[in-house]
Amino acid sequence: MTIREASKGVVTSGRGTYNIGFNDGDETQFNVQNLEELQECWSEFCKEEKVDPGCVDYVERVS
Repeated sequence: MTIREASKGVVTSGRGTYNIGFNDGDETQFNVQNLEELQECWSEFCKEEKVDPGCVDYVERVS
C-alpha cells in the first residue's frame, strides 16, 4: 500500500517518530513534523534505496 494509505489515522501534526514497515519484514524510521514531511522522507528513501514506494506494510508512531 502507499505511505498515505498506511498512515491514515496514525500520523498527526506535531513532531513525532514513525516506523515504516515495508517489503514484508524491512523497517525504517523517520522523525517528522507531519504527513507531508513523512511522504517526502519516504520518497527520498525509496529513491536512494531503490525501493518500490507502494510496498508499505504499516506505519506506527513510536513517540
